[in-house]
Amino acid sequence: MSENQSLALSQIIEQITGDRVHEKKGGKFFFNIYLNSKMSETPIETLELGVRAYNSLKRAGYSTIGELAEAISSGTEISKIRNCGAKSCREIMEKLFLYQYSALPQEKRVGYVKEVVELNAARKKTS
Repeated sequence: MSENQSLALSQIIEQITGDRVHEKKGGKFFFNIYLNSKMSETPIETLELGVRAYNSLKRAGYSTIGELAEAISSGTEISKIRNCGAKSCREIMEKLFLYQYSALPQEKRVGYVKEVVELNAARKKTS
């Protein structure tokens, strides 16, 4: 992830959760994944993951963003994948969120962020 992408992601997540993402260890945030057919067929290489995270996903049989998103939405915990520790899981989820956000048309991004804020606020209340 480039420095600019990382900063943008941190700012988006901070708006969503109210937490500074790189200062909070183990913090989680939740978001819905909306995929179209083109995005579903996009190779995971597009996420530009680090070597450990990428290799973990490839070894587990994930080759497209669609396969990964479907597994996550069906309840598969990526933390259970061999050699996919906390940092790799966080990186995968951050990159997936950033990919989802950047794939949206500009006019839909604000609505998406509001949706994610509401989703996380509701989860905080139930925790």
